[in-house]
Amino acid sequence: MKGLRFFCIMLLLPALGLSQNYSISRRFWALNSINGAVKLGADYRYQAGYSNEIYNTQESSRFYGGILLNTDSYFIHPDFISLHLGGEFNPVIGKDLFLVIPDQAEVRTMEKLDATLTFFRQKTINFSGFFNYNNVYTSRENLSNIHSNTINFGGNFIWMNKILPIQASYQQGKWYETEILTGRSFITQQQTIQARIDKSFSAYDNSQLIYFHNDYSRNDVNIAESRNISDNLSLNNTISFDKKRNYSFISAISGIDQRGSDVFRRIQVDESINLNLPKRFSLSTSYNFYDYRRDSQEMNQNAIRAMLRHRLYESLNSGLSLEYNQIRHTFYKENNLIAGININYEKKIPLKGRLMLGYTYNWQRQKHTSEPVPQPILHEEHVLTDGQMTLLNQANIDLNSVVVKDVTGTIIYEPNFDYVLIQRNTFLEIQRMPGGQIPNKGSVYVDYVAMLPGSYQYDVNFQCINASVSFFNRLFEIYFKWADQGYSNLTTAEYLTLNYFTQTTYGCRLEYKFASGGVEFENYQSTIVPYRLIRYWAQLQGNLGYKVTISLSGNMRDYNLTAENTRQQFIDVTGNVGYQFAHQSTLSVEFGYRKQIGQQIDLNLLTGRVQFTTLFRQIFFKVGVEVFRRDYLHEQTNYVGGFIQIVRNFNWYRK
Repeated sequence: MKGLRFFCIMLLLPALGLSQNYSISRRFWALNSINGAVKLGADYRYQAGYSNEIYNTQESSRFYGGILLNTDSYFIHPDFISLHLGGEFNPVIGKDLFLVIPDQAEVRTMEKLDATLTFFRQKTINFSGFFNYNNVYTSRENLSNIHSNTINFGGNFIWMNKILPIQASYQQGKWYETEILTGRSFITQQQTIQARIDKSFSAYDNSQLIYFHNDYSRNDVNIAESRNISDNLSLNNTISFDKKRNYSFISAISGIDQRGSDVFRRIQVDESINLNLPKRFSLSTSYNFYDYRRDSQEMNQNAIRAMLRHRLYESLNSGLSLEYNQIRHTFYKENNLIAGININYEKKIPLKGRLMLGYTYNWQRQKHTSEPVPQPILHEEHVLTDGQMTLLNQANIDLNSVVVKDVTGTIIYEPNFDYVLIQRNTFLEIQRMPGGQIPNKGSVYVDYVAMLPGSYQYDVNFQCINASVSFFNRLFEIYFKWADQGYSNLTTAEYLTLNYFTQTTYGCRLEYKFASGGVEFENYQSTIVPYRLIRYWAQLQGNLGYKVTISLSGNMRDYNLTAENTRQQFIDVTGNVGYQFAHQSTLSVEFGYRKQIGQQIDLNLLTGRVQFTTLFRQIFFKVGVEVFRRDYLHEQTNYVGGFIQIVRNFNWYRK
């Protein structure tokens, strides 16, 4: 009991000096503010379409109410213990009916609760704890409807001092997700611990020591649970040798040890020296060490790089580069020597114009030693972007061996739901599926087995020329790019596929105030996947007077895959027009159209929404109509709906 009393006294002592205001410091509990809203709403929805060659219709009406409440209070003093509580509850009649209806860019939170407790806010030592609960219905790209439950809790600790500042945090969460249309369900759990120490010994250096522990598990439908536990330790240092920071040293050392479904160890070292030399010269050198070990394979890599740059006046920039890297892998050995030069010239010309010229030349000698046998390729990273072609790095891939994961290695994406593979000559193209789990411009890891070539050696010669001319402060611009890659001194092996290519790109841009657009042509003559591309784009964004706002954009990519005599087309049009009747009344019209034509990617998607909002005597009104039409891989959906919502906001603050 004495120990408990002593702890309570020590906890209360800091509060005595937090304020000179006696009434505030002696207050046990005080409410600072309350804010929230009360709302009522209704909507009507009708859907009809074909799925699995079955015609189906659905009609539903929904009525709902809700209350949102947030409070901020404190104990003893605002800087001693502060408390935030928030909650939202939205009872819905017929809640299950609307779940199968596509929701265009809409998120519905049915229940929500969050709490944050902070001790010694804005003081040298402070710590806090939090708890969050959410029950959410949302849509993914108008193609998948998601129901998710989320629970998160954790805490943060900060000790700010001049000797050794420390930050630490703990977080644990569980997410349960269900795709309403497909029935796929996912359970994700994560527990993280992070600690960070910052230290500077002088005005010229800074060091960071960071520890990160992550326990991540995932249970997908029809797939066994996967779990990875990792510990990551990193040390980062920056040292400057003069006041102007012309001479600096940067170091980054990290190591990770992961156990579970994907077991590996990795050590990475990156060291660099940057020197700003006289006569506008600069020199950058670096050394990189990478060691990667897992049960089936190991890789060790050393790389040394150097680049010398020079700037002549304001117009001419040039550089010389040299790199050597050595790879020792379980299945192969590789040595690369790379040298290059680049020159960029920029000059002002008449008619408020600007001329830009550039030239790049790279030479590479690669020597590879291995046996021509099937070899596993693990964690090959790709970024999947709509409208862009992405090929896996190796040829002669066993299609049945391909596994696509997220960057944590625990989410295993499903073919024909999340991504699609298309055979391109001896290579495989990968594209994400709209509405799947892979977001646009999202990173994925790909594992597969490929028949790698045996020992070989060759020289690569790459050169690129680019030029552009603009007038009237870039009102009009034309540009050109030519690139060529060839090989020499070949000692080839079976299953080796080299990408000889010549790429020619040219186009023009027009940009005037709030309007811009352009057209681009590309001819890519390649020994792997040759194509011709035409791209058009236009954008209009701005205000017409004080009442009208406009945002319109369109983009089209038309690929002609010449070797296969097939085409891929991607068309996107989006728009938003708003009209303000009065200071607090607005009419908005939103629409979007997306079309994809090609092997296993056919899609027609049309969305529209008209909405009127106004505020009358502190009561917010919203009414609107939305339409939706989708034809995706021979599945059709037509939808129309209307909605109305009334919200009364309220706020109270202690004076």
